[in-house]
Amino acid sequence: MTFNRIAASATGATVLISLAALGKLGAHLGVIDADMASRLIQIAIGLTLVVFANGAPKQIGRPRASFEAEGRAQAARRIAGWSLTIAGLIYAGVWVIAPVALAAPFSIAVVATGLTVTVLCAWNACRSRSADLAG
Repeated sequence: MTFNRIAASATGATVLISLAALGKLGAHLGVIDADMASRLIQIAIGLTLVVFANGAPKQIGRPRASFEAEGRAQAARRIAGWSLTIAGLIYAGVWVIAPVALAAPFSIAVVATGLTVTVLCAWNACRSRSADLAG
């Protein structure tokens, strides 16, 4: 069985848009309040981040110049996957528990921290590669 990225992406986008529309409709009809509708879509966004981050280390890129470079690239993808997966889980958890006034800035800070770890790992892997070329 092959994995069709376009179909999976279209399905994921449809689910997120449908969830947002249903939340808005439910808030308009009075079934749920507006805060709950916002929370539902934010939780779905956090879980979407988890799915994408979990799949990142499994993506095979172009072959590297050496086995060492390939090992560093894979290690960077693993650390990035872990940091963003954890950030996505915390993001979703914050929207489950925290008051809305605190959830927004805290969830942004959590994802920013995960992205910082990811960028630093990628930078370190590239820096190690350029150091190998120079020496």
